[in-house]
Amino acid sequence: MRTAVKISLATITFAAVHSALATRGAKLLAARWLGEERRDAVYRVFFVVQSLAGFGALLAYGARLPTTTLYRIEGFGALLLRTGQAAGIAYLLIGLKEAGVAQWSGYASLQAWRRGLPMPPGPAAQGPELKPDGRLGIGGPYLHSRHPLNFAGIPIFWLTPHMTARRLAFNVVGSLYLILGSKHEEMRLRDAYGELYRQYVDRRVPFFWPLPMGRTTSSPTLLPASSSERPASPSRSAPGIAAHPHR
Repeated sequence: MRTAVKISLATITFAAVHSALATRGAKLLAARWLGEERRDAVYRVFFVVQSLAGFGALLAYGARLPTTTLYRIEGFGALLLRTGQAAGIAYLLIGLKEAGVAQWSGYASLQAWRRGLPMPPGPAAQGPELKPDGRLGIGGPYLHSRHPLNFAGIPIFWLTPHMTARRLAFNVVGSLYLILGSKHEEMRLRDAYGELYRQYVDRRVPFFWPLPMGRTTSSPTLLPASSSERPASPSRSAPGIAAHPHR
């Protein structure tokens, strides 16, 4: 019981820090310290690095805690579960590729700043993101879920053949954070893209739990929003949505 409480509190702490650093207030504070241009160049890279470091520290802390086995599946059943976890990892990587790894990680902005070039727009959230042609990219996993990068954690967390009390506590808190975090990201995306994002939602793409592509409209693209409805994105306007079912 103590282990479950400890890992739950540690996961909540990680989630609180992660969420706080993603807020507009944190970015405004960074702009005061660094200036807006330097903030735009380095903040996303800092955010991604500290997220990975913080998650690694959380895993290392949890590994030192005593725990008990709740169940262990072996043989073919374990192989099926591991295959499901591998599918979750693949889904995550494909989603990152669709969002644009260089843009999502902030590497593109950092390199542009270092070379004295115009910086590309940073990500509004965990995708979908604006493509170079100004359209909203909704290919790959974004055809099945509006937050596929967050959903990918669910099969990775839960499809384990060895469930312990420690892992169960982490999975429950972590899964709740992924879902609640997606709701927060949804608001950020609506604020950033306005009518353009509403068009994406209107394609009947599920909020979190993926559904087959047949639930969306058959058209691969949406008409551009009118100039009066076009959102003022963080860096540039977005004239329409581009879907890429085959990447």
